[in-house]
Amino acid sequence: MLSNYIVAFLSFSRLVSATTASHVLFVERQDQQASVEYTDDDDFRAAVLNSTNTYRRQHNATGLSWNDTLSDYALNWSDRCVFEHSGGPSGENLASGYPNTTASHEAWGNERDQYDFKNGGFTHETGHFTQLVWKSSLTVGCGRTECNSESSHTDDDSKKAPGWYVVCEYYPSGNIIGEVDGIENYYFKQNVQARIAPEDEPTATANPTPSSTSGPSSSGSARPSATGNCPYPGQQCGAAGSIRENLGRGLLVWVAGIIAVVGPST
Repeated sequence: MLSNYIVAFLSFSRLVSATTASHVLFVERQDQQASVEYTDDDDFRAAVLNSTNTYRRQHNATGLSWNDTLSDYALNWSDRCVFEHSGGPSGENLASGYPNTTASHEAWGNERDQYDFKNGGFTHETGHFTQLVWKSSLTVGCGRTECNSESSHTDDDSKKAPGWYVVCEYYPSGNIIGEVDGIENYYFKQNVQARIAPEDEPTATANPTPSSTSGPSSSGSARPSATGNCPYPGQQCGAAGSIRENLGRGLLVWVAGIIAVVGPST
């Protein structure tokens, strides 16, 4: 068994804008037959929506709908098999090496056990969870690719995604850090709620039906580039993040993070 450990790199920049903290998660590749959640498009999409919206209901957030534009963007990034963030305009969670799609989402969601719901805020250990249940996010799109050392578009072994690589994009993005009217972690307190009683959860069908939306803009290319160009027209992006609409509610802090978690092998 390998002990869990975290390797993190964070760079900070002050912007008068709303931006995201993005996260990465992987475990050692497990040699077994590929799950149908990876090999079948419908099962993959259903697993993403079912697991995502289960956690969201438990934290009093409405369910996300499937966004084809985000999905295309995510798939183009996962096909590179490079274990790093795309630098795009949406919230982004990454995972690699899990036995199925549901397991990767459970790893993100179960970070809630370490989250400080009283004080809120961003932490290295809970960033996947907070994006997953962020109330203001409305749509999600994910891609997945079976990767190996030969398929990766990098010569840096430390950045080669192991096994099935899952990339999920969320819009509007979450993990906005800022103070408003003297309230610290204002956006986290508004968007990440403690778990509620089952009878108080937002109503949903037992198996959410995948639905599609065109996204912020259905036109234009959704392919990421090495310079981090945005997939949507009218937005400005840099290689490490994006400049978003000025909310006019105070100075926000942008966090661009790379977090790698190695879990126990089985």
